[in-house]
Amino acid sequence: MVESRPLRGRSEQLGLALSAVRRVRAIGASGVVLVTGAPGIGKTAVLTEICRQAAVQRFRVARTKCDEIEQVSPGAPVIAVLRSGRDPLISADDYEHLGQIEPLVLADRIATYLEKAAAGGPLVIAIDDLHWADRVSLFLLRSLIPRLIGLPVLWVLTSRDRRLKSELESVDHVRFHHLLLTPLTAPDLAAMAHDRLGGVPSRHTQQLLAASDGNPFLAVQIIDGIARTAGREDAVPAEFTAAIHRRLSELDPTVRWAVELLAVAGRTLPIDDLVLLQPELTPELVGDAILSGLVAETSGTLSFRHDLIRETVSATIAGRTVRGLHLRIADHLLRVAGQELLAASHVKAATIPGDLGSALILTSAAEQLTSISPDDASELAMLAFGTLRPSHDRWFEIGQRCLAVLARTQHVAETLTVADQLLARADEAEVIGQVETVTARALWLGGQVAELTERCDRVLRLPGLAPAIAARLTAARALAQTRMIPGAQAADGARMALATAQAAGDQEAITLALQACGEAAKNEGRHRASLGYFRDLRPLLGTSYLAEEIIALQLLDRYEHAQTLLDQARKDSESAVEGALPALAYAQVWQDFNLGRLDDAGAGALGLIELGRQLGTSVHALEAMMIHAAVQLARGEYEAADRQVEAAARLTDADENIREPAVPLMRGWLAATRGDLDRATAILRPLLDTAAESRTFWPWWPGWTAVFYEIGTAAGEPKFARQAVDLAELGAERNPGVISFEGLALNLRGRAEDDLALVARSAEVLASSPRPALLAVGAASYGRALLAAGDRDAGMVQLDRAWDVYHAMGSLDSRNGVEATMRRAGARRTKWDQSTARPATGWEALTDAEQRVAKLIAAGHTNKSAASTLGISINTVGTHLRAVFAKLGIQSRVQLANTLNAHPGETREPDG
Repeated sequence: MVESRPLRGRSEQLGLALSAVRRVRAIGASGVVLVTGAPGIGKTAVLTEICRQAAVQRFRVARTKCDEIEQVSPGAPVIAVLRSGRDPLISADDYEHLGQIEPLVLADRIATYLEKAAAGGPLVIAIDDLHWADRVSLFLLRSLIPRLIGLPVLWVLTSRDRRLKSELESVDHVRFHHLLLTPLTAPDLAAMAHDRLGGVPSRHTQQLLAASDGNPFLAVQIIDGIARTAGREDAVPAEFTAAIHRRLSELDPTVRWAVELLAVAGRTLPIDDLVLLQPELTPELVGDAILSGLVAETSGTLSFRHDLIRETVSATIAGRTVRGLHLRIADHLLRVAGQELLAASHVKAATIPGDLGSALILTSAAEQLTSISPDDASELAMLAFGTLRPSHDRWFEIGQRCLAVLARTQHVAETLTVADQLLARADEAEVIGQVETVTARALWLGGQVAELTERCDRVLRLPGLAPAIAARLTAARALAQTRMIPGAQAADGARMALATAQAAGDQEAITLALQACGEAAKNEGRHRASLGYFRDLRPLLGTSYLAEEIIALQLLDRYEHAQTLLDQARKDSESAVEGALPALAYAQVWQDFNLGRLDDAGAGALGLIELGRQLGTSVHALEAMMIHAAVQLARGEYEAADRQVEAAARLTDADENIREPAVPLMRGWLAATRGDLDRATAILRPLLDTAAESRTFWPWWPGWTAVFYEIGTAAGEPKFARQAVDLAELGAERNPGVISFEGLALNLRGRAEDDLALVARSAEVLASSPRPALLAVGAASYGRALLAAGDRDAGMVQLDRAWDVYHAMGSLDSRNGVEATMRRAGARRTKWDQSTARPATGWEALTDAEQRVAKLIAAGHTNKSAASTLGISINTVGTHLRAVFAKLGIQSRVQLANTLNAHPGETREPDG
């Protein structure tokens, strides 16, 4: 629910905010209060009062603020919340262990800490000045607020920027209040002056207050100035800026320098640090700075009384002086404090062309940020690279380091820009090869495989290339070719690249070649070989390719083993698996989809799509959108599926080879469900013609061959149908002993040849498949074959079995097709009448998956422990929980527990 309106009276503004506090306290619902307005309008004062009154009502209050200069420290303001206040939410040891963590893992850990804290009582998380928040902090907020829905957590946020409003108000089941602070009226200003001056303000004072434009802070400055000068109104400048200038001019030069340094620092500074930076600064002079009214002292640190003062002081400092102060602070942060990232933020503000020291600091900071905040790392790397001229003797060295950062952060355009500048000034084949090797990984991750192949070919033609470099480029080219040429040809090239890499003894080349072999084997449908190659990568790269292992296990029907790896990955939050989290989420979605958990698959896909939006990446989001569209199709939601597929088609600028064949496959399936069989076969025929030599594993996924066959049969296209049979049999040949492949091959051959015994055998085999959908395909096709053979009773047994499986999965489209066959044969079933569409609201509206989540959360589980218990992802739990709240019309986990207790016949799951 959203409440957003400009409120002129501060009492009215506070009243609305405090009602949110009371609501959180009363029912345990989540809430967000966003306070926006111009600088000095009173945002911090409102936040402070909300925190004060929340503390009175026994909330634990955690408060922090964003800092203009600390934007280079990813997530710092949100992380600081955990240790703020008199009663920190976590221990110092836990806080220390957060360190520099990849954002996804950091979000998960912070959410776990906050869930635990909220279980003990209501929380207020207050973050001031979000207009200065860094990218990671904003990502964390977007992740944490929906993750904590239904818990007694009130977020109080302030910002000059109102653009946050659209993001925050769209979070489901979080009551959102937007307080737009507007200027004070003339009577408000007069009342303030009366209270401070002890009498009705004179006409001149009212004119000065009018110059404040209703800004409370500026008005207080004017009133305080009048009070300090004992009513000599002519001593108060008409403009706030002039007042600040005047105070600065009255300061001792050493004190003024300290104030200016504090302004450039952009944050609070310990007095001891100021003294180190300016030894002439005595305690008496520090006292003079405080007496000026510009700065305040708190626990041995100095800070400005308000950001407006700091900004005004900053504006008075000459550009050359500002640069000198930034560099002096950076030097201090490096030598004394050892804070390289903060030093980089000052260097960033002061760097000039040709400054080697600045370039080195920026490069080092970019390297630190590579896995934590890729966008920030890329920005610093480009700035560092541009700092030095090509004539500088260390330009190439710095350039190579910046290139490595850009490649690792997948900023393909910037990678190519830097690489081409380096290559334009490189003559030695080995150096050129080193640059192109780094560039190759960025091009692969960015899906630009044609460019990757072309660049590798160009360098491999150079004479004098070192064997290790040649092996790397050969392997990179082989990897690109897995998306460009027929599968068998790509596999041959990958194996040759691996032999070359092993002969050269170069680990990076071996890694690239093993990856190429794994991809090529998967594209050929040789899944045991693919699994072997990806497992060979484990000693070289740790768990970076764990998701590929899991998918290979799924394709081999080894779902229990796949689940074991998924469960271990969720527990192992300290390992290198962190960087593979989006890929693992993708593997989990496939796990759920294949095992017939369509609700979990749909929820997980939505979570992965949202994750891609937050991270700004599209590779796994594209696949997730395809899976979500498949779930929608299974449910009969054709229009929604169509919108999802078309959105996916627009999602990425990767090469067409990367986007295919997922999007065309789904378009063809959609066309068939709408009865446009000519269009369906036209879309799918090119894919089926080349499926045996595919550039991706999608056509080999068990189940697609059945879709192809049924479309070809319905369209009266016998050649099309025969190709589907041939593809199914080739899959079985390449994966002997895998039930899903063998059962489908038998099934389609039996149907194509009208061989009842073969169809019966396929149903028997598929009954052992771990994939419910394939079991149902076997039973349904056998049941129809029995009906055609005149054995109605036996046919109904099989069709009933298929109906039950489809119904349990929630695959309504297939279920309804089976039901229609049975009705035409004269069957009637009570269960059909009882399987009407779920109501839109109430307990009966919840799917089985949503009920499982609801019971665990009502029993006191956190999102993380519920995910672990159910063997699904945390994102999936969150998606289910939002659906539960919507269908039950509740807003808190307390209300969920009460609803569940009141529901007859339902018991809560035990803790554990």
